[in-house]
Amino acid sequence: MPLLDISCDDLVVADPAYVAERLGSDTLWREWWPDLTLTPSERRGLEGVRWAVTGAAIGTAEWWLEAVRDGVVVHWYLRADPAKPVRGRAVERLKERYVAAYRNRLWAFKDEIEQGRAAGERRTGSDPAIVSGEDADPSGGPAVPQHPAQASEEVNRWRNRPPRPSR
Repeated sequence: MPLLDISCDDLVVADPAYVAERLGSDTLWREWWPDLTLTPSERRGLEGVRWAVTGAAIGTAEWWLEAVRDGVVVHWYLRADPAKPVRGRAVERLKERYVAAYRNRLWAFKDEIEQGRAAGERRTGSDPAIVSGEDADPSGGPAVPQHPAQASEEVNRWRNRPPRPSR
């Protein structure tokens, strides 16, 4: 097993084809990790890319997209060994550095692409990204308050509900 065995999964609420197009740029990933040389080994279109990794680490990396409701989960993996010997806490710091670089950049991408969309907002022609079964209305969609007062009522009812029994 490689010393750097990292996986991250993040939901981006946007059209999967658009996300694939934007994240499919080789230069983008090279900008995110300038100390790694990423050579595409398999291009999978809307499903992602696999790379051979050299440079500061040697191994493989990949991202793939999984369509979920009105968005897509971006799965990112880095499985590599550092090119220079690293031990103990230094391995953990290296993992943390790669994860932080990924998350900072992906979340900036999410902020850009999801700009102006309120959490849970319905968009025409698509279901919300996350639907709680308890809050769903009989037609199968979520109960969406039509007036701000209703929203406050819903929040207060949720806050004051009895705890669920443990299983």
